[in-house]
Amino acid sequence: MEEREERETIDDRGSEENKGKNPDEQIQNEKENLLNQLEEKEKIIQDYKERWLRALADYDNFRKRMEKEIKEVNLYAGEQLIKEILPILDNFERALKSAENDLNSTIEGIKLIYNQLKNLLSKYGVAEIEAEGKPFDPYYHEVVMQVQNPEYDDNIVLEVLQKGYTFHSRVIRPCLVKVVKNN
Repeated sequence: MEEREERETIDDRGSEENKGKNPDEQIQNEKENLLNQLEEKEKIIQDYKERWLRALADYDNFRKRMEKEIKEVNLYAGEQLIKEILPILDNFERALKSAENDLNSTIEGIKLIYNQLKNLLSKYGVAEIEAEGKPFDPYYHEVVMQVQNPEYDDNIVLEVLQKGYTFHSRVIRPCLVKVVKNN
């Protein structure tokens, strides 16, 4: 009697399609069902793995492409500036040729070239550091000489020996200066 109750319990728990089948068939069907589910899950896992590998490859390709583009940008970053400097070089060559004939024309030509170059540098964000008569600032100035001068307070820039420049407010070359030191 217990065996019959067990079978009925198994039959009750089994699916509708398994009703009326013997327990071995039910177990076999359940096993096949589980194997099918496992196979589906493995396919899903494989699909995710393939997608993940593709995403990694895409990212790696993207990274390599960006590195290449950055190298190209760095390599050719100054191209426009160079193109604009070339006419100034041409003007220097003309000035040197005319120096043989007329000294005044040469001086005027050199002044013109100087102004062209200053304007070009300004256009690209290069500015001259104002220093003479101003208090010494180690961020903008580099002391190369100290002199006594009772007409000025200590640490005042008396003379600029070499101009300094900023590039978009970053110092790219400090001024070389002569500073007052009365003590």
